[in-house]
Amino acid sequence: MTYTRPRTSPRPFRMAMLLPWLCLLAACGGGDAEPTAAADGGGGATAQTVSTGGARIASPPSPLTLAVDDTDWTELLRPFESLHEALPAGVPGGYDWRARSRRHAGNTAPAGFAAYTGWAQAFWAEGAPVGTQRLELRQMQTLLCVQTAAGPVWQRVQKGGIEGASFRADFAGDDNVPAEKLQPDAATLRVGFGASRAFHFWPRQGRVVLGSLPLCGMIVMFQARAVAPDGQGLPTDTPPTLLVGAGADFWRDVSVAWDNFRTNAPVGSGQLRLVQPQWRWFGMATGDAAAMAMLRRDGYIERSNP
Repeated sequence: MTYTRPRTSPRPFRMAMLLPWLCLLAACGGGDAEPTAAADGGGGATAQTVSTGGARIASPPSPLTLAVDDTDWTELLRPFESLHEALPAGVPGGYDWRARSRRHAGNTAPAGFAAYTGWAQAFWAEGAPVGTQRLELRQMQTLLCVQTAAGPVWQRVQKGGIEGASFRADFAGDDNVPAEKLQPDAATLRVGFGASRAFHFWPRQGRVVLGSLPLCGMIVMFQARAVAPDGQGLPTDTPPTLLVGAGADFWRDVSVAWDNFRTNAPVGSGQLRLVQPQWRWFGMATGDAAAMAMLRRDGYIERSNP
């Protein structure tokens, strides 16, 4: 398969590469069954549920800190159309997301689309020396905001292990091969990939089912840092060579295969930011100011952070 025109969003994942999925926002296959613990490799607790006027939402077992300092929080929520901090190597100039973040469907799932997932991607920065660093990833997770009769409510719906592969940087032809992967500890994935390639990754848990309530926001986030090829830490003034960013897709259901954007619809692709030797948060957010203000109320932001 050859693509003859620019894509409107990075390539979403292939279901063949996923572990079993978990229904979190609505009971799967009808009925009103309780959701179960995710097989996400992260040792998560069994999800609890709360009633939100027709949908069933998985409640996190404990509050989640979104940011470690004010700067991280501010940069996580940079608006769409923000320029990337560098250009991704190997991505053609005609791609509408090559130079800046882009919003597509946003918080409105197209008719007939009943599932969702967050994802992320990593590239070499254009002009940077390839292979001089490795990327470490941890804490990938997705939060969704639903509009209830009482107002916006945030819940974490994806969290745990990471799956991914090395794709062509332009995602043409669904060309992907296994990436260099190492797991230095239970929470961290270290990856490497070659020139003109991208590491495209997503929650191992898989897609989640959307409930009946309107969405009022989503956050896809993870932590990343750069290390030496042997895994050793880098000096803090080491020039960055890697870019990472997050995105999300709506899907027709949790198991349908990718079919040239007939079975999935991009939510948007966030700003690509340079990876430093220190752990930092990266991500994409679609909530408006009113929805984002509810994150603290729902226990997702420490009092010391905005």
